[in-house]
Amino acid sequence: MKLIKFPESKIEELLSWINNEEDKQFWSGNTFQGGLSPEVFLIHLQREDIYSFSFLGDDDSLNCYGEIVKSRENKGVLCRVIVNPAIRRRGIGKTFIREILNWSFNQKKMKRITLNTFGHNKPARTCYQSLGFIEIALKKNYRKVGNHWRDLIVMEKETSKLKR
Repeated sequence: MKLIKFPESKIEELLSWINNEEDKQFWSGNTFQGGLSPEVFLIHLQREDIYSFSFLGDDDSLNCYGEIVKSRENKGVLCRVIVNPAIRRRGIGKTFIREILNWSFNQKKMKRITLNTFGHNKPARTCYQSLGFIEIALKKNYRKVGNHWRDLIVMEKETSKLKR
């Protein structure tokens, strides 16, 4: 699979993976509090500080989506990573994230990438740690998702610690 710019023609396919409010919060945090629709997401993609990526399958189906949000001083934030529910737990997400990191560090010369993940999301945390991210902050009971308060973990990776 090859990392490509997310094709806008795949917005509806991507959003079909978000089945409820909890899925939306796990995927996007507070980004789409006013509602998430193809039109809203298209506007989101047009932000100048966002690089959006995907992996497509052999049949041109969407396999993964993720973003890097540029911040100041050659830093970025990895956001909204999601893998097609039908193909999760096969290592595709890890490969996808690795490709995004390589692009960020090598093409854009970013020095540091940070991300937020929920504390109870062990598969995501394990994946990020295997790619060299370290946990730098814990925000206890940071966000209410459904009926539960969730911890937020902030993780970081520096270019000098790139794992291949």
